[in-house]
Amino acid sequence: MKAMLLAAGAGRRMFPFTLLRPKPAIPVLGRPLLVQILHWLGRKGADQVVLNLHHLPDGIKAILGDGEYPGLPEVHYSHEEEILGTAGGIRHAGEMLRGDGPIVICNSDFLSDIDLAAALASHLRSGQLATLVLAAGRPGYTVVRRTGDGLVRSLGSASKSDGSQAEKEYLFTGCHIIEEELIDRIPPDGPSDIVRDVYRPLIEEGRLSSFVHPGFWWEFGSPELYLDGCLRLLGETAASLNRISTDHDTIRRLDQACAAVGPGAGFHESARFSGRATLGYSSYVSEGARIEDSVVMPEAWIGPKCDLKRSVIGQGVELPAGFACQDVMACQDADPTLELSSSTRREGGMLLYSFTGSDPG
Repeated sequence: MKAMLLAAGAGRRMFPFTLLRPKPAIPVLGRPLLVQILHWLGRKGADQVVLNLHHLPDGIKAILGDGEYPGLPEVHYSHEEEILGTAGGIRHAGEMLRGDGPIVICNSDFLSDIDLAAALASHLRSGQLATLVLAAGRPGYTVVRRTGDGLVRSLGSASKSDGSQAEKEYLFTGCHIIEEELIDRIPPDGPSDIVRDVYRPLIEEGRLSSFVHPGFWWEFGSPELYLDGCLRLLGETAASLNRISTDHDTIRRLDQACAAVGPGAGFHESARFSGRATLGYSSYVSEGARIEDSVVMPEAWIGPKCDLKRSVIGQGVELPAGFACQDVMACQDADPTLELSSSTRREGGMLLYSFTGSDPG
């Protein structure tokens, strides 16, 4: 089975983290997100995966190398000189995707325990050109509605009610299964969007099917979603987490916290931890520091008596003694001349992004 991982985007909702690295390279419980997704695709039967690249492509290649990463499906790269959009990227990689039946397409910013075999079986039974994998609707996400027989009736646009008094609403997970024929329906030139240019016309024809996933699904697309996703994973049972991610840092009790602790991570005996936390490889938490419901990425240094609550400290960041923050992502200031949004400020060689007022999804 062939699959495609959409990895070309600039990851603007994860700014400022994505100034330095592509969003698929974000570590979740100590492992890059794209590696965990590739593990999942491999376990579900994919033997070849195409990644489209544009924003900071070397950051992805540094992780996957020449496409023969041990234990993962064979990886091929589709380079885009300009961003081609979700549909244009598929079209551009079309020749690498053809020849092996239905194709699995996935965004590169979520983790899930989707039963891909069941979704594929549902797609084949439907006889349609494409099947969207859906999950229960949540605030902040585009609403998807379906008919009783599984056809998608609307995707983020107005539609007539089917008369149900309690019509269910779903979200599109970013996982979909397409027939090779669908590639030929993508506009032949320039950027194009899979929802606007392909799926909404299919809905009008009654040719877009759906499969509802009842289990875990979480998107790591913004700083707040990223933090909440890491904390939610740490709250999963061992069996559930193994269905979602088979590759992550060791999870153990650390003071009063449930924590994922990477190789070489260290902390002073007087440091205090509560709630849930992650300590990336070679990170260090100094004396008297307090960490609550926060993510400390690899090689970060937390100075003495720092106080972190619901915050994300980016890779290689060094927090000065006594630094305190809540609902903040801290990253290295890669470009001091860059114009910042009102939610981001500069301080001590860092960019500090406040979750307050951030996009929930």
